[in-house]
Amino acid sequence: MTKGGSKKMKIKVKTETGEVIEVVDENNKKATKVDPAEIQQIYQSQNGFKFVGLILHAESNPRCVYYVYGGDVYRLCY
Repeated sequence: MTKGGSKKMKIKVKTETGEVIEVVDENNKKATKVDPAEIQQIYQSQNGFKFVGLILHAESNPRCVYYVYGGDVYRLCY
């Protein structure tokens, strides 16, 4: 998912553990894992990162995965 017009990201998470199973674009093209040095370079750049959302996993009953986006929180439980 380096270039090619990807507009969406699909993240598949195992609800029992919070483990990320797969990250692909809308055409199921796999995302590229990024080297920590590259991340550091982006942090230090003029534009940096923009916070978009956060994925959280709770080992409660039922086990749930939460997606925090802006002021909204979405929950998926099994």
